Amino acid sequence: MSNNSPKVIMITGAAGYVGAMLCHQFSKSPDLKKIIAVDMQTIPAILKDNKKIIWITANLADSIWKIPALINKPEVVIHCAWQIKELYGKRELQDRLNTESTRAVFEFCFKNSFVKKIIHFSTISSYGAYSDNSLDRPFSEADELRESEALYGLQKKIVEEDLKKLYEDSDKSKQVVILRPSSVTGPRGRSMESKKVGLLNILKNVLPFIPVGSGKWCRQYVHEDDITDAVGMFTFGGEKFGTGYEVFILSPNDYILAIDMAKLFGKSVIWIPPFLIRFAFFLAWHLSSGKVPTSKGGWRFFCYPVPVDGSLITKKYGFEYSYTSHEALEKEEGRYAESIV
Repeated sequence: MSNNSPKVIMITGAAGYVGAMLCHQFSKSPDLKKIIAVDMQTIPAILKDNKKIIWITANLADSIWKIPALINKPEVVIHCAWQIKELYGKRELQDRLNTESTRAVFEFCFKNSFVKKIIHFSTISSYGAYSDNSLDRPFSEADELRESEALYGLQKKIVEEDLKKLYEDSDKSKQVVILRPSSVTGPRGRSMESKKVGLLNILKNVLPFIPVGSGKWCRQYVHEDDITDAVGMFTFGGEKFGTGYEVFILSPNDYILAIDMAKLFGKSVIWIPPFLIRFAFFLAWHLSSGKVPTSKGGWRFFCYPVPVDGSLITKKYGFEYSYTSHEALEKEEGRYAESIV
């Protein structure tokens, strides 16, 4: 633990999958005195009775959370809040929950000198799933974010651009770290996934087969423990971690191909032309009024890969992944293996 370890941090999206884990794990740090935890939802069971948590139930697009933040002066702000599932017919609300609220957080950070570091969760989805993507040429941090249709990746791209502009227009005294993880999973994640309509749940429990639109389709997964360890390194590791403005992909480099996924779930692979997958997504989205997560542009992620190279964080800071993509998806190992909360 660094002598410069923060005493107060703020975590947005603190009731969500990643945010709650960060609050839970980081509260164990003896040097950390307070966590300002902000979410629209009420405090989850995993964080109840945690004396270091200052819980704020608020929409980040509003200003109510700024008062306790100004009073407690967080040195590190970790922005995890996001409405991932697209809301059917509510684009303005989705913009308010994501792009507007994120701008409010970033602007707060740059206006207040006590915030020394900003850690923002982005996604590899912003690279876009396109037919010219190749497993032989995985995306790196230097590659352009090309997503222009699927709202999740598009909005994440927009707020990354906002953050970069704010940094470039500032005195550059703050440290900014953008993390682009592949799909996050692990024992706790799978327990939560089983209770909602998500991609893994659909593939595992709903569809009788694995539908894919090309032979190069694949997925990459990063274990939930690796996520908390990487964020912890940047949060508590001192000034040498995350200097200036930095971007890191968080993902082991192995791929889970369609045949691997089918074998794991005991199913077969069915190759379907992309235009049929696109039509099926369109029908499912509108017939279910958005209950089935098949929103605009999502069909491409069943047809084309978004391969990434997550080795930069290892080369620069010596961070080692504890789990491969296969292990993250398959093994019931990790900090939440015994008691899933």
